[in-house]
Amino acid sequence: MIHLDINCDLAEGYGRGRQAEDLGIMKWITSVNIACGLHAGDPHIICRTIEAALRHGVKIGAHPGYPDIHGFGRRSMNLSVREVYELVLYQVSALAGMTRALGGELHHVKLHGALYNEAAERPELAEAVARAISDIDEELIVYALSGSALVEAGLEHGLQVAEEVFADRAYLPTGRLAPRELEGSVLISKEEQMEQTRQLVLKQKVQTVDGSSIALAADTLCVHCESPDVLQFLVELHRWSKQNDIKLEAITPR
Repeated sequence: MIHLDINCDLAEGYGRGRQAEDLGIMKWITSVNIACGLHAGDPHIICRTIEAALRHGVKIGAHPGYPDIHGFGRRSMNLSVREVYELVLYQVSALAGMTRALGGELHHVKLHGALYNEAAERPELAEAVARAISDIDEELIVYALSGSALVEAGLEHGLQVAEEVFADRAYLPTGRLAPRELEGSVLISKEEQMEQTRQLVLKQKVQTVDGSSIALAADTLCVHCESPDVLQFLVELHRWSKQNDIKLEAITPR
């Protein structure tokens, strides 16, 4: 039997902005990545998202990014290795503390936006991120882009790593995500998303933007909440998983 975690980035609004939508999604995922307040989110939506995850039995992760609210954390900030270490240390510690105060335990860490992409490419940033996570809690699982530098850094620091793939993002031949400014970088239709999910989960490979095929490990599948018809896609994903003997469940800490 294939085991697959479904994760989603949430708490990326403010106040009551997206809560109803987020709660609808929470019923269909197995782990959630909660924004830590620097690229998006505030203490109120963070708390409510943690509480919703606890009610639904969804594993909670920290989703740290660059302190860039206007750019939604998607712009490079050219920070030093030490600054990246401190940013991750601060945000993950805050989310871990809030989760514990509300009766839960932090399960994993997944970077956001530009920090996610740059730690996937740059070994020195990946090392700083892995070191920060390890210094907080060696039991935390690192969600990292499949085949990336952060996978290697996490393993070198003795951390458990879940290799992440995306249902709704196109891939470059290098295995990196296609830049959002590239036409076709975001898969819009439910049919496209399901076809890519089939490739990734059943064959551990994906077709890239140039038509070639590359191999990718798939431990956890990211579904973005802003995708059109995301709830319909998640319902279809659950139905398809049952038909193909795929067990949807959060990653078990070793």
